[in-house]
Amino acid sequence: MVPNQAVLPSSQYWSLQSNPLRTDIRLLFQSAMLVFVITVAIGILNGLHLVGQLSQDVLLTHVHAGTLGWITLSVFAVSLWFFGEGKAPTGKSRYVRIMSILAAVCIPLYVLAFLSGNFIARAVFGFPVLLLMIGFFGWIVARSLQIRLTVARLALLGALFTLIVGSVIGVLLQIQFATNNAFLPAGAFAAHPATQVVGYLLLVGMAISEWRFKPDTGRLPRAGVIQIAFPFIAGLVLTIGTLLNNNALLGVNVLFELIGIFIFIVRFTRPVLRVSWLARTSDRFFAFSAIFIVVNVAILTYLIVATLTGFYASFQVVPPWLFFALDHAMFIGVMSNALFGLILIVTEERRSFWPWADDVLFWGMNFGMVGFVISLLLDARILERIFTPIMGLSILLALLTYTLRMRGSSKPGAVEVRVGA
Repeated sequence: MVPNQAVLPSSQYWSLQSNPLRTDIRLLFQSAMLVFVITVAIGILNGLHLVGQLSQDVLLTHVHAGTLGWITLSVFAVSLWFFGEGKAPTGKSRYVRIMSILAAVCIPLYVLAFLSGNFIARAVFGFPVLLLMIGFFGWIVARSLQIRLTVARLALLGALFTLIVGSVIGVLLQIQFATNNAFLPAGAFAAHPATQVVGYLLLVGMAISEWRFKPDTGRLPRAGVIQIAFPFIAGLVLTIGTLLNNNALLGVNVLFELIGIFIFIVRFTRPVLRVSWLARTSDRFFAFSAIFIVVNVAILTYLIVATLTGFYASFQVVPPWLFFALDHAMFIGVMSNALFGLILIVTEERRSFWPWADDVLFWGMNFGMVGFVISLLLDARILERIFTPIMGLSILLALLTYTLRMRGSSKPGAVEVRVGA
């Protein structure tokens, strides 16, 4: 990859030390990494099958510590990063500070509510988390009226809106469990995870790829807007289709996803191919994330088409391990690569601390993840015991490394971010 040493637009040239919201971004990333330890630890135990079958409460803790604790806390940080350019007014900074602190407290408490197995606690702690999502969304909407919108920012706006839709369903499900009163359609059980994995996280992955590989030219590219619009609509269609168990809408989802991913492939193939996989840069993490956006849509398309053609009687009877493969292709393949790439930039000035850990993370996490996803697709459970510890231990090492790097003091100054030419 040929680096571009020129002065880049502010969305491509970022310094934690000079960002007005740097303290809040650091807090959210550190909190996210701390909660991610819970996800990884449970995942290793489950993958090695050393303690028998884990309880449903522990497995739900594993899922929500990953999706809410690791990913959504980090997405809040990304929102401050992408929309926090320029001098932030004092009032807005105070609002962000309060929201960030509350997020760092409330989301881990919600995760612990799942571990407790108490339905009432889950319903109660779900409300403040939902309000925080609405609060961060409201902040970026307000900021979008003050700064110029890019494709990456549009994608993040769509992602947070979809997150709220999926989370409303999730909170209502917890109320339903707590009151033992079924008032939601049966499809809500599938609609909640489908909205979060496909609609929400796919758009976040595209937003980060756009920010990294498509430097801001001052114009809003039509192809980029279309690429984001179709998956956004597809995510909402999938929500309604799974909620109402409507196969026709699932077919519409496939069509829209394929249009969006085709444009994504055309736009991102060249910059991804230029990335050096051996260089210790964040670009290889972003490139792998972009590749797995395509893989994720391919798996989703297979699942829906197999259902529509009668291979599976309905979406609800698809073997669960196929959904697990879809989830981990998104959680690790797309999101963890993208988020670790961003954290690598955040800690750029302390890259000299355990530099080899970057290689261990990239190769260990992704080798383990690919093997783990393949084992799920093939239902070859014996392979889980091989690939799970490789993936999990690599991530734990990275979490320790980046936490220590982020906690280290440094003098204010710009940190250059290299972007492919």
